[in-house]
Amino acid sequence: MKAAVIIFTYRHHRSYVLIQRSVFSFFLYNYTQILSPFYPWNSVNFHHQCSAKQIHIHLRKRTINNIMAPRISSWPEWNNLSSTDRNIKSADSWIEARQKEEGADGLWRIYDGLYDLKQWIHKHPGGPQWLEITKGTDITELFETYHFNQKAARDVMGTFYVCRAKTPRKSPFTFKPDGFYSVLKSRVKKKLSEINRREVSIKSILVIDTWFFATLILCAAVAQTQSAVLALFAGISLGLGTVASHNFTHLKDNWRMYYMQLSLFSVREWRISHVISHHVYTNTVQDLEMTLLHPFIHWFPTDDKPPLVRYTPYLTLIAYPLIAPGQFVIRTFKRMNDKADLLMFVIPVILMICGRMTIGLVLNMWLIMVLSSSSVFLFLGFSVSHHLPNNFHDGDHINGKDIDWGIHQMDTSEERNEITDNIFVSLVTFSDHTLHHLFPSLDHSLIPFLQDTYINTCEEFGLDRTSKPFSSIVRGQFKQLVRLNPNDPKRKQCLKN
Repeated sequence: MKAAVIIFTYRHHRSYVLIQRSVFSFFLYNYTQILSPFYPWNSVNFHHQCSAKQIHIHLRKRTINNIMAPRISSWPEWNNLSSTDRNIKSADSWIEARQKEEGADGLWRIYDGLYDLKQWIHKHPGGPQWLEITKGTDITELFETYHFNQKAARDVMGTFYVCRAKTPRKSPFTFKPDGFYSVLKSRVKKKLSEINRREVSIKSILVIDTWFFATLILCAAVAQTQSAVLALFAGISLGLGTVASHNFTHLKDNWRMYYMQLSLFSVREWRISHVISHHVYTNTVQDLEMTLLHPFIHWFPTDDKPPLVRYTPYLTLIAYPLIAPGQFVIRTFKRMNDKADLLMFVIPVILMICGRMTIGLVLNMWLIMVLSSSSVFLFLGFSVSHHLPNNFHDGDHINGKDIDWGIHQMDTSEERNEITDNIFVSLVTFSDHTLHHLFPSLDHSLIPFLQDTYINTCEEFGLDRTSKPFSSIVRGQFKQLVRLNPNDPKRKQCLKN
C-alpha cells in the first residue's frame, strides 16, 4: 500500500511538472511573438531553433544583470536591499525580504523598539491577519496611520516590549509632533469624535452589497439568455463592486472584503501589495504596485523603459484584463492558494444553476466577466491620482534625507475634480484619494466630513491642493509612462505658517 502511494505521488508530481512546462512553453512562445517587434530577438526563428528550456536559459542570461540589480531609490537607505531588487516578483517574497533586513528579529518593530505580539494577535481589534502578515517587519508607518488614539495604543504596546533594535530603521519617513501629518491627524481625531461613525458607515455597506447583488442578478440573467453582452455588463458591475470592496480591505477583518475574491484577486495578497506596500511607500521602490508589473508598466523616471512602453504607452491597456487572472494563475502554480480562493467559483456555479449552459459556455461567459472586471478595476486604479508627471516617483530628486510621511502622500497624489459626491459613485471610483491615503483605516463614507479640516491644514502648511479634471489625470498616467528624466524637488521646505 505504501509503495502504491509513493508511485501515485511520483506520477502525480511528474504530471504536474509536465503540465507546468507545457503551459510555460506555450506562454513563452506567444510572449516572444507579441514582443518581437519591441525586443531584440527574432521570436519565430528563435522558437523553432531552440527548446523552451533553451529559450528560458537564453532569456535568463540576457537579463540576469538587469533583473537581479537593485532598483535605485531617491533615498540611500533603500538602495542595495533585497526587498528592492528587481527579482521581487510577489507579495510574499517582498515580505520575506523585509523580514531579513529590517532588524525585527522575528518580532514586530515600531521605531527602535521590538515587541512580541504573539499573545496579542487574536486580541487585536483590527483582526489577526494584519499581525500575522507583518510579523518580523518594521510596522512603524502602519502603527502611526492606523491608530488615532496613540496613547492607548502605546500603553498596550508597552506590555509587549522586548528590547531595543540593534540596527537603525530603513525608512525616510518621519512623524514629528509639529509635522504636517501629526497636526492633521490630531485635528481629524477631534472631528471624528463629533460624528456617529457607525451610522455613517452603513452607507458603504449598502453600496457594496447593492453592487454585488446587481452582479449576481446579471449573472443569473446571463445564464438564462446566454448573452455575451450581458456577461460584459456583469463583469463591469463586478469590477465596480471590487473597487468598493477595496474600502473594506483597509478595515478590521470582515467578510465583505472577500467580495474581491470573486474577481480572482486574493485578499491576503492585496493587503500586502496595496495596504502594506502601496499605501505606506507610495510611488517608491518599496511600492509593489510600482514594481510587480515592471517593466511592462514602467512608472519610474528612468531611461530603461522598453520600446513598447516608451513609444506606445497606450498599448499598456492590453495588460489590464490579464492582471487579475494572471495573479490567480501565479498563485496556483506556486501553490499559494488559500481557502478564500474557493469563492471564485460562486459565479460559475450561479451560471450553471440558473440556466442550461454547457460547461464550455459557462467558462466562456465567466472569462468575459473576469477579463472585463479586471479591466475596469485596473483602469480606475491607475487613473486615480498617483501617476502624473508632476507627482513624485522614486528616482526624482529630493531635498533632504527624510520627509514627513503625510507630505510624501501629498507629493505622490493629485487632487481630482469629482463628478459627484454621491457615495454610490465615489466608493467605486477611488474618490477623495489623497485623504484616503492619509487615513486608510477610515471607512470611505467618513472622508467627506474631513474635507474642511484637511483643506485648512493644507493652507497653513502652504500645500497647494488645486484639483484637476478626471480626463487630465487619465492622460497623465500615459505621460508618466514615457517620462525618462527625474524631476527636481517639489518644494524646499514645508513649515506651518
